[in-house]
Amino acid sequence: MKKYLIIFLLIAFCFCTACNSDHHKTDSDIIPDEDLLIEDTDISDDLSDDLSDEVSDTESEDTEPDEIPDIVYPEPTCIEIYEGDPESKLCFGPVKTDVKCNAFPKDGEFVTVLEDDNPIGKIDSPMDINDDFVFFTVNPKDKSRCFEEYTYCPDIYGCNRLDSYLYEIVTSKFIHNVFSVEFQRVVFAVSDETKISNKLYMGNLTTNELTELKEWGDDGFGKLQLKYPFLTYTDGYFPYIFNLETNKTEELSRLSGPFPMNDGKNLVLGGRYSPTGGSFSDSPFGVSTWIVNLETLEIRPLNVTASLSEGVVSIEGDSVFVESGRDLIHYENSPMQWSGFDIYSFNMKTKREEKWTPEIKGIFEGNSIRPSFEYPYFHYVSNETDETYGGGSFALNIETGVVTPFWEGTGDQWCYIKDRYVLLGGYYHHGIAKLPDLPRLPENADVGCEDNNVCTDNRYFVTDGKCHFIPNHERCDDKDDSTLLDVCIEGSCYGYAGTGTTEEMVKITAGKFKYDGLEFETKVSFMMDVFEVTNSDYEKCVEAKACVPPLRSRSLTVLDYYGNPLYDNYPVLYVNQYEAQVYCNWLGKRLPTEFEWMKAAWDGEEKTYLWGEEKPDYETYPASFYANTGTGYPGFVGFDTVEAGTFPADKTVSGIWDMSGNVQEWTTSEWTYDLCVTPPCVGYFGSDLVVAKGGGYLTGPELKTRHPYTPWTHSFFTGFRCVKSVKPVITVKIEK
Repeated sequence: MKKYLIIFLLIAFCFCTACNSDHHKTDSDIIPDEDLLIEDTDISDDLSDDLSDEVSDTESEDTEPDEIPDIVYPEPTCIEIYEGDPESKLCFGPVKTDVKCNAFPKDGEFVTVLEDDNPIGKIDSPMDINDDFVFFTVNPKDKSRCFEEYTYCPDIYGCNRLDSYLYEIVTSKFIHNVFSVEFQRVVFAVSDETKISNKLYMGNLTTNELTELKEWGDDGFGKLQLKYPFLTYTDGYFPYIFNLETNKTEELSRLSGPFPMNDGKNLVLGGRYSPTGGSFSDSPFGVSTWIVNLETLEIRPLNVTASLSEGVVSIEGDSVFVESGRDLIHYENSPMQWSGFDIYSFNMKTKREEKWTPEIKGIFEGNSIRPSFEYPYFHYVSNETDETYGGGSFALNIETGVVTPFWEGTGDQWCYIKDRYVLLGGYYHHGIAKLPDLPRLPENADVGCEDNNVCTDNRYFVTDGKCHFIPNHERCDDKDDSTLLDVCIEGSCYGYAGTGTTEEMVKITAGKFKYDGLEFETKVSFMMDVFEVTNSDYEKCVEAKACVPPLRSRSLTVLDYYGNPLYDNYPVLYVNQYEAQVYCNWLGKRLPTEFEWMKAAWDGEEKTYLWGEEKPDYETYPASFYANTGTGYPGFVGFDTVEAGTFPADKTVSGIWDMSGNVQEWTTSEWTYDLCVTPPCVGYFGSDLVVAKGGGYLTGPELKTRHPYTPWTHSFFTGFRCVKSVKPVITVKIEK
């Protein structure tokens, strides 16, 4: 018992000596009471565990096994939402119930926080956490707690992390199913369906102070995320940024997406962008991923490609994790459902893209969705079967590669990481998982880790507290001006002059040509590859260690596509624009510009398709099947690449194949909203978007189409071919 008393005296001493602020690490303003009063604690889980051990050790001394001293909070703050209407009373502040929550999880364990058969009601989404509570909503069984005829009026509750009891946090007769927590601040919505009114409030758990922030309008909003002073949310269509310090709201009307996420500096979301602020259906970008600076409101692209769908995006520091639908195919058992969602990361500093979710187990690989990131942990839901909504919950340490499975049958539920916990708050499932505690990444992670080698990435790992020198494949400088390409190979810098070969290339003469009714001119003749670069072509560069392998080895329907001799003469896939340039430079070549590509495609004669003006049409299939393209033909699902040079009609007069079909092709031209007619042509987003040209098996065969893609993005529908400048012949008169 003495040890037990000493522990509590130490706890009380810690509270009394802490300074008072609004930060969760320092708050502890104490109101004297005969009971221990905690307004904002910083008791660690370890201390809580130690306390439990002490209680266990003293069971023989007439102490209840689960006995924890009463925690007393300030009295709740109550107001009338509609002045003079007692029925509209809203109360904020922790009030203890007699309901006990389940034990909190240990490392690698997933538990249900509160059972569904509790006497209060049904747990609902969302879920959040701070040092004191795990928060969630509960729709009460006692419908007398609801206003008038409401059958759904969830209040916000919290399981206390010290005494494990359930506490009421926000209560009224209305609906509180949207909220977000940061330290001791709770921002929540009050929805009144009878008056079609929505209000936004903020409460402070240290003092129970309650502040009305703003009206939300008739339709209501969702997906609140608080990173003080910024509160981001969506009305289901446009994302919004609300600055709590300036009380100013910004509507991002050029963006549309359902899951805006922010890290206090930037907002990211998957959705659509309209350059004109008009119709999103006319946007040239399709469904893509975007980032917004919360201070300047500048919008930039993160992942723009021919994606059918983009989902949840997670951001922390320089890393963005994107739930991408660029690889979507149909489920075999449910053609209206999609398979092939994968999660990629993008490093905003290095502009590198990596794929993180597991390799496919079959053609219909299932979906890996709902990315959430808290360095070094990346959490996702993965379904590797051909059945929908059956995935499990997984966490990956990106430093060690260790994957920890948590809960099977998570389904398409909202999960995210916060403070080393995985929170799953949904109507059908709810729970919390514990990740091993690791230090936070230092603000300058390279301190003490510099080895002065340009061919290594120097990284500090929080997992082992050591520096790691990881080989990279960045361009270096071998100090030789005759080498067009310099790359890092096994820690050293090597230069390549290129073979200078013009084998399987044709000459495109300089001269004028028309493009979209306008006249242009190429000043210098050039050579262009007859065929798109194939798997076997690219593999030679990989074997020479000048190129990195494609990000993935599959195609749309073939699992072992790259490296399989059966597909040696098929176009290489999953090579981004940077990697394509490396390949061309390795041979002493380069990627073409948009106008060089068009000059070669038309041979001076402007036309819609490579074979002329006959439009692909379902009624004339297969007679009009002039190129490997899915547009206008039956059986679109299941299309894939074909061997280079398969379609004789898809060939220029000069003898260049597959410019209307097979795969789209990278160029070096920055993408402009309208065709640039007066160089220099500055891209709409600068060099963050480049033009991909040509038809493909997943797109139409029109030659004029200008696809805007982010150059760091990999996909199974974009390839490339190279060009080589022809030096002008200089005639010199020889004097006799």
